[in-house]
Amino acid sequence: MPRGKAGGKYDRRMSFDDVKDERMLVMVDKLSVWMGGILGETLNRENLIIKIRNGGPLCRLAECIQESVDDFKTANEDNEDLPTQSPQGCNLTCGARSMEARQNVTKFLDWARKLRVPESSLFLPDDLLKLKGKMNVVNTILAVARRAKDCGMSADIDAPPKIANAFIGLEEKFGKKFDHTSKAFGKQKSELKTVTTTLMSGSAWKIVQQKIDAILQLPGKPSYEIFRV
Repeated sequence: MPRGKAGGKYDRRMSFDDVKDERMLVMVDKLSVWMGGILGETLNRENLIIKIRNGGPLCRLAECIQESVDDFKTANEDNEDLPTQSPQGCNLTCGARSMEARQNVTKFLDWARKLRVPESSLFLPDDLLKLKGKMNVVNTILAVARRAKDCGMSADIDAPPKIANAFIGLEEKFGKKFDHTSKAFGKQKSELKTVTTTLMSGSAWKIVQQKIDAILQLPGKPSYEIFRV
């Protein structure tokens, strides 16, 4: 489905074309790479809102983070107020405008509160369900991501993306493969070829060197050493 389209009709609110601040777009890109890596999906600024609008992927994200939260609670004391389980009973395949979608979003937000995401960082359900504030949604998920890092989750949203991911993105955008570049960065470097600068005794350059040496052997002066290794 083309970007920003719902039911065949273009909806600008679903894309980030209207966002002019480059810093915000960088945040969206970082979030898409991070969340897509956890969920095993290809997410980007063109399809992020479309993919998560029914709240199902948010519940899946919470389920993945909850595993790290459980391990963190086991290893650390005084963390009893952290969530004990991820959102339960979510409908992952419901329509974006259904009551089940609203329930999914509400369950995710309740879970995020227990994760100690500040109330000021939480989006309102209609920011996503009715597309009233997509950047509010992005900011909330970013706050969740950083709380997940605090709870020991290995997937760090602030870490730079792997070079391989960058080339995958280029391949998808331009329809070309970058096998030579991927191999150069992705595999172990081969040993550099050793090049010697010593001239062979029978080479043409060695003969030239000898003639120049003879010319420069002036009377009363020591032999000049040039072109010697």
